[in-house]
Amino acid sequence: MITYTIKHCFTGAALWTGEIDCPEDVSKAVKLGGAVKAAYLSGADLSGADLSRADLSGAYLSRAYLSGANLSGAYLSRAYLSGADLSGANLSGANLSRADLSRADLDRAMVNAKPVKTLVARVTRNDGYSFFLWQFQDDSHVIIAGCRTLTIDEFQAHVAAKYPGTPKAAETLAILDYLAVRLGQVS
Repeated sequence: MITYTIKHCFTGAALWTGEIDCPEDVSKAVKLGGAVKAAYLSGADLSGADLSRADLSGAYLSRAYLSGANLSGAYLSRAYLSGADLSGANLSGANLSRADLSRADLDRAMVNAKPVKTLVARVTRNDGYSFFLWQFQDDSHVIIAGCRTLTIDEFQAHVAAKYPGTPKAAETLAILDYLAVRLGQVS
């Protein structure tokens, strides 16, 4: 067990200090990831925390308070961030592959160095699966649905590969067409 402190990214003030079950000789990224997980379990508010380059792969952080946190370069692959407050967070360069960002608050978050401009639309399929269309200031976009973060074209390819010709595919493609219209890509 070692004592670890998570600090505010601008002031350097301690936001959480506690014991983590981690060898002293592991990387800072692993220690910080372990500290974030322990802080989350204790109910800590990590808004504004410096979590850059933290190894949070597979971390369960549902409804975590991470607004304004610096998560640049963090490894968030397979992390469960459903319902997390990531408003104003810096996610530039973060590995978000297979991360679940469903219902996460991404207002003003920086994703790949692009500030989120607005949530354009939310559409829910008959089975309850929701699609969130976000548009960035440079007019690029992503759809966040479940654990996927894809463009419309990437989502269409995913549907064609995973469940072609099914009623689920037809409904999903209709939703994607609607989202393309909302973006002004199709008239």
